[in-house]
Amino acid sequence: MKEHEKNIKKSISLNIVGTANLVNVCSEMKIKLIYLSTSYIYMGTKGNYKETDPLLPWNNYGWSKLGGECSVHMYKNSLIIRASITQRPFVHKKAFGNVKINFMYQDEAAKIIFKLINKKGVINLGGKAQTIFNFAKKNNPKVKKISARNKLFPNNLTMNLNKLKKII
Repeated sequence: MKEHEKNIKKSISLNIVGTANLVNVCSEMKIKLIYLSTSYIYMGTKGNYKETDPLLPWNNYGWSKLGGECSVHMYKNSLIIRASITQRPFVHKKAFGNVKINFMYQDEAAKIIFKLINKKGVINLGGKAQTIFNFAKKNNPKVKKISARNKLFPNNLTMNLNKLKKII
């Protein structure tokens, strides 16, 4: 995410222009587009965000992903997955103890995404709502708990997963 704050041009090129290009190609070829977005497009204050809740990204990464979503929404043969995924193992030595999110590992997400390929619209995808620290310590007991004091980092990015649960 730091890269998106430092290099706005790259962020726009990848997530907005690049996505718009994919939408155009999929439209021309009449093939389905599945777009992986992020929970970072939600405001991050109240948590339990539904797919229909208002969107207000809190950083450039979120804004760039929302820009990509705008072009995907214009193509009806598409699915937007707002995901909270991370790589396995949890690679960071520190994790926020006061920030809640629905993290799940990439391999777990891939299995679920496979079950969603025939769906359209927007679906939230993630794991159990918990602090980043609690998620991380399950696979890395040495991870250190820290506090997010930055006002630009929201404290509750949890998503409502009811729509996903009804499908899978």
